[in-house]
Amino acid sequence: MKNEKNYILIADDEKDIRDILKMLLEGEGYEVLAVSDGKEVTENASSEIDLYILDVNMPKLTGFIAAMELRKNYDTPIIFLTASSKLL
Repeated sequence: MKNEKNYILIADDEKDIRDILKMLLEGEGYEVLAVSDGKEVTENASSEIDLYILDVNMPKLTGFIAAMELRKNYDTPIIFLTASSKLL
């Protein structure tokens, strides 16, 4: 059975960004799993996760590719992070 906390998976290849987001979200009462690349996103995907926060430019799989893989099995909300001003 799922616990009462909402579960968020953060994926960013920059450790400082992962750490700050994790600290802020846990401070608000969320349970957070932080990973460093798109492959780890797909490996840790679960129906227990309530929200994915994905960096667009990550190694192994980009955030967009990881999101396409997630959509094959899950309809969980996804928020994209990017430092780029041009996505396409």
